[in-house]
Amino acid sequence: HENINLTSVFVTHDQEEAMEVADRIVLMNKGVIEQIGSPAEVYNHPASEFVYHFLGDSNRLKVAHSEKPILFRPHEVAIASEAREGFQPVVVRDIRPLGALTRLSLKVEGEPELIEAEVAQDDINLNGLKRGDVIQFKPKVYNHDWEI
Repeated sequence: HENINLTSVFVTHDQEEAMEVADRIVLMNKGVIEQIGSPAEVYNHPASEFVYHFLGDSNRLKVAHSEKPILFRPHEVAIASEAREGFQPVVVRDIRPLGALTRLSLKVEGEPELIEAEVAQDDINLNGLKRGDVIQFKPKVYNHDWEI
């Protein structure tokens, strides 16, 4: 379609494939259009919580002094081996090396769901890390235009 300059409509449930081949993406939920935009627009500026979750793994965390939880992706997490301002303690439940990245499952006290974090495999905070260790974590939070 690119060689002959032809517009094509491609229907898929594979988000990665859609992000790779599309100039514009239409995200639908039960027959209703949720958002239309470029791959970068829909990923970086999701119009709804549905779009946010549909386009990739996400975490939900309750924040002190707020009724609304925050949403963030596994790669939007900073970790530290020692206490730092703005970070909170978590227990490492699982460590999965994935090549260039390492995925951590983290337990926040009082939260029912685990937090998934992806960090570079050479992150100094991974040195000697094992299940059951307590480390510090902080989500890199982004404000969304929609309500949770």
